[in-house]
Amino acid sequence: MLRHSSRSLLPSKPHRVRTFHASSSLGWNLREESKLSRPELLDRITRILVLRRLDALKRLPLVFSDDLLDSVLHRLRLNPTACLRFFEFASKQQDYRPDVKGYCKLAHILARARMYEETRAYVDELVSLCRNNYVSFVVWDELERVYRDYGFSPVVFDMILKAYAEKGMVKNALYVFDKMAKCSRVPSLRSCNSLLSRLVRKGESYAAVLVFDQMARMGIVPDTFTCAIMVNANCKNGRVDKAMEFVEEMENAGFEMNIVAYNSLIDGYANCGDMERVERVLKMMANKGVSRNVITYTSVVKGYCKQYKVEKAEKVVQAMEDDKSVVPDGRTYGILLDGYCRISKMDDALRIKDKMLELGFSLNNVICNCLINGYCKFGQLSKAEAFVSQMRNWNLKLDSYGYNALVDGYCREGLIREAFKLCDEMIYKGIEPSAVTYNTLLKGLCRVGDFEDALNLWRLMLERAVAPNEVTLCTLLDVYLKMEDLERAILLWKEILARGFAKSSIVFNTMIHRLCKMGKMAEAEEIFQRMEGQRCLPDEITYRALRDGYCKVGNFKRALAFSSKCQTV
Repeated sequence: MLRHSSRSLLPSKPHRVRTFHASSSLGWNLREESKLSRPELLDRITRILVLRRLDALKRLPLVFSDDLLDSVLHRLRLNPTACLRFFEFASKQQDYRPDVKGYCKLAHILARARMYEETRAYVDELVSLCRNNYVSFVVWDELERVYRDYGFSPVVFDMILKAYAEKGMVKNALYVFDKMAKCSRVPSLRSCNSLLSRLVRKGESYAAVLVFDQMARMGIVPDTFTCAIMVNANCKNGRVDKAMEFVEEMENAGFEMNIVAYNSLIDGYANCGDMERVERVLKMMANKGVSRNVITYTSVVKGYCKQYKVEKAEKVVQAMEDDKSVVPDGRTYGILLDGYCRISKMDDALRIKDKMLELGFSLNNVICNCLINGYCKFGQLSKAEAFVSQMRNWNLKLDSYGYNALVDGYCREGLIREAFKLCDEMIYKGIEPSAVTYNTLLKGLCRVGDFEDALNLWRLMLERAVAPNEVTLCTLLDVYLKMEDLERAILLWKEILARGFAKSSIVFNTMIHRLCKMGKMAEAEEIFQRMEGQRCLPDEITYRALRDGYCKVGNFKRALAFSSKCQTV
């Protein structure tokens, strides 16, 4: 009986254990899937993603599109993990890649969930898709639209600003910065610093000043790094006194300047050769307890070399060596060596070179080029050639700058044929002659009075698509004027004005000097008036040329007027 009863308790057929993920609702037929309506398919996808059934997702006959991705992300916008999973799955498809709108939506979804590391990664990918300004405009519009529709965190705007800045896409970064201001979104100080730094690095210091002014209007309080960047920006923009005013203003407001800011000031004044103000900044550093470093001393060395006070510059280096706390580096010695080369003290330059080798510094092309240039500038061409041969001992080869220095050396000696042979060697070694090379050859041909060959070289330069610069056009202008071909000189002068090269006194002086030599004083006066009208300051060369020109034609009253101006410059 008991045996019979126990048998009756057993099921006639065993049942499989059913798990949660084996829900009957997910056991579908592929034929049935192809008949699903759009809403049903989206329901199926979102449910699979919520349940983390990626294997089931792979069995769906999906045709990926931007519209499908957009719809899924919209439905799952409050489930960032599911959105990320589907986006990654879509990105791995062979025949589909998400568009910028998909990236914008995902970035907002992840940022809302404070998944900042993932957000930054996808913002970086999004930025890499911005190959032109139009795409950048689309990205901003889409980010703004998603933000407006979802009401999510605006942190994405700041992230994309920083990403653009870090990748050097300053136009895109400025566009985002401007748009953020217009929609009352304040960027972070870190992103602003990144933008300012990149602008200065790209030579757009004036734009950096404008951005800083806008930051102040937005209520963004600068920090030490911001101040250092802005000092550097003003110095790079040639406004060193403005940089000093900024430092004093910020210090009066309670900000402390760091060594970077002071070094920028010193370097700015050193580049101008204003060593009195360099000393003033050094005293400010001492009063504030800011220690000097190798960059500080190197800028001081450069300043003295700019003034051709190279012996004084070497005393600064010796003070560094005696101090022991600040060790001169290769750049310090390189600047000192170049200083000696510029004043034709080649023995002293070689002494510094030997000292560098003794201290364990490796020679590089920059150092060698200084020596080659020094020899060539002061007529020691044979020594330059001997040094070039010696470079092989240091496994160094001539670069473009070195070749150009040698070409200049040959041209100075009137060895034009040898200069052209050297250019052929450059091309053979895979170094294309630059505008500097052509300018040097043009000047060399002019020195020996070979004007026709100079014009032929000019045509060759244009045929080879080498863009002429201010020096090229000035040299060519001098050729026409020396040939007394005033018609072509005037045509070229108009081209120089059209290209915007007539901004320095060099261009104007070339024209004025030659016209005065030809006795064309009316034309020279016209150029002089244009020079003053374009706020290009005349210098001693300008006034002397006009004085001599009027003396030549017998107009001593005008000559005397320009002679008196020579003394006031």
